[in-house]
Amino acid sequence: MPFDPPQEPLPLPSRFPLDEIPLESMRELGPLPKTLAQRMREWPLAIALLLLTFVTTTTIGALWNEEIVVRADRALWASPEALHRVWSDPELLRRGLAFSVSVLFILFCHEMGHYLACRWYRLPATPPYFLPFPLGLGTLGAFIRIRAPIRLKRQLFDVGIAGPLAGFAALIPVLLYGLARSQLVPMAELEDVGGPFVFVGNSLALRWGVHMTHGSLPPGYFLDFHPAALAAWVGLLATSLNLLPLGQLDGGHILYASAGRWQRRLALPFWLLLLAAGFFWPVWWVWCVFVLLMGLRHPPVRDEDAPLGKGRQALAFVALLVFLFSFMPSPVGIVFP
Repeated sequence: MPFDPPQEPLPLPSRFPLDEIPLESMRELGPLPKTLAQRMREWPLAIALLLLTFVTTTTIGALWNEEIVVRADRALWASPEALHRVWSDPELLRRGLAFSVSVLFILFCHEMGHYLACRWYRLPATPPYFLPFPLGLGTLGAFIRIRAPIRLKRQLFDVGIAGPLAGFAALIPVLLYGLARSQLVPMAELEDVGGPFVFVGNSLALRWGVHMTHGSLPPGYFLDFHPAALAAWVGLLATSLNLLPLGQLDGGHILYASAGRWQRRLALPFWLLLLAAGFFWPVWWVWCVFVLLMGLRHPPVRDEDAPLGKGRQALAFVALLVFLFSFMPSPVGIVFP
């Protein structure tokens, strides 16, 4: 959730102590609403990207759920042949739609959390832009662009935390529904795979969901995910990535709003922890580079040293719990039977 940072921290007006600034006055600090011409440029692009992402996630979601497991040497991409096969087969299309509708719903709720918080503070923001991708999971997620500086910690915190909390709340019922529809399969059936296969990583939220819907799995069995369960897994992965306490990720916004100047001291240790996590899953090293390109230090706001308030500090703790429940040290791996 990037935003255009102010060039330098601006002094607060001395009329009110920070905690006594009326909410309506804080909202008025935002710029005026965007013009009709700006909205007419943004929404057609947003709708086009959504439709493309719907096609790629439906197609690749069907391929993920075509068999009990996915072979590691199988190409999961929205090729013309795959598009024709999925969209002409009612059963494959049903599985693909169960995945795509679920994952787009979760990502949409996450981004609408940010978007509605921006509207509350009168910050001009684009509608959610989905990112179609013809490989892997069919999408690289979604984002909004905030086209104005965020000058107050309360604004930064509320906009930053609204997305992960909304997305996590949306994925919980999808997770429970998908896991309840998932089937227990004997491990002996993997002998027919004939090669290495892909497995998805585990998280505390996933373990809790499996326990709620299936109890303890019997020895010698694994859970064949329903497409909705796989979509919820994608939502957990997206939530944990966004809540990494670095740069201009949602977690970076929350940490800066909660800790102020301490964020600059904590940024490097957190980045080094992510670097170490790369030994469990090398893709974390890609994220290390991505965060460096964004910048480890968060752009300043005008009331950097002001306390955030007990209510928002409690919400920051909730965000930490959401991160811990969503995080997977190795989200994807390969198993050799």
